[in-house]
Amino acid sequence: MEDVDFMEMESVVKEIDPDILIGNSKGYAMSRRLNIPLLRVGFPIHDRVGGHRQLQIGYQGATVLFDRIANTFLSAQQAESSVGYTYL
Repeated sequence: MEDVDFMEMESVVKEIDPDILIGNSKGYAMSRRLNIPLLRVGFPIHDRVGGHRQLQIGYQGATVLFDRIANTFLSAQQAESSVGYTYL
């Protein structure tokens, strides 16, 4: 999407109902309102410690990002479980 603000973006996100949002910390409010997990990537990440040091380029950055995406899905699944779980 180009030339849109967060309100316009949120209406589209609400309509398509994704499983995850990937973006910077400015997506937190939308994530919270829509109850969709937010994976913080990019700049700015001002509501997490060490956000400015997250490696996001090259092979190592890609593997770390993949792990973070998978763990975001696992966290959401754990939070929604009525019994929770400690091992996969």
